[in-house]
Amino acid sequence: MAKDNYGWLFVDKTPLLYKKKNVDRQQKIETWLNLYQLTKELRIDEYETKRKTQSKINYII
Repeated sequence: MAKDNYGWLFVDKTPLLYKKKNVDRQQKIETWLNLYQLTKELRIDEYETKRKTQSKINYII
């Protein structure tokens, strides 16, 4: 086993040794899920949608 080809992935407190490519992919997925949940809870998407529609109205004036 080469050290560079493997990385640690933790499930709760259990460490698992996986190929580095799989660890990187899992971290990207977890980051995306965390950002999705954050924007959903903060309702950022709704705010951005409202802001865009209001800005169009401001230009008509």
